[in-house]
Amino acid sequence: MFPERGVRVSVGFWVILAVAALISPLEVVVSVLLAAAVHECGHLLFLRLLHVPVEGLRLSALGAEIFAPGTQRISYGGELLVTLAGPAVNLLTAVIFAEISLRTQWLGGYLFAGTNIILGAYNLLPILPLDGGRTVYLVTAFFFGPMIGDAVAAVVGTACALSLLVLGIYLSVVSGSGMFFLLASVSLLFRTLPQLALAKNAVKV
Repeated sequence: MFPERGVRVSVGFWVILAVAALISPLEVVVSVLLAAAVHECGHLLFLRLLHVPVEGLRLSALGAEIFAPGTQRISYGGELLVTLAGPAVNLLTAVIFAEISLRTQWLGGYLFAGTNIILGAYNLLPILPLDGGRTVYLVTAFFFGPMIGDAVAAVVGTACALSLLVLGIYLSVVSGSGMFFLLASVSLLFRTLPQLALAKNAVKV
């Protein structure tokens, strides 16, 4: 829930941006920010097509969150289109820039295409609040109701986050290069645990 409307930027976003700027080349950081902007434009485009007003935007360590209460009035199918629009636009952008780069040998285009693929794939992970986790909820809720949808999304998200955490620990121990991945996995896991507790209580009721 957003405490205020408008655009808000969390401290975590600035921390992640500062760390990225320290450990990554400038062109990589710029490419990631542009791919993230493309992703959000996909969501915003479909919200506009469905006549859903956007009232707020928050940038956090896990990315951007759009505040659009009007999505509660559209169908599960409509919300699913909005949810998948972000990753879909990333993948479409990747295809376009990969084709341009093949024709022109533009190295920056390859970088941007790869960044869009990675960002699109990351957001399709079945972990709330990522688009993949929201997709799991919407599909399950459509067939079995919102209570079961919450429970299934929470369980699937927690299992996926734990798997990523184990992978992050393995990469850090074996190669010494998985620390950033490990931190992201821990952050995702901490986001899923409260949802798992709420879903458990809801099912009991």
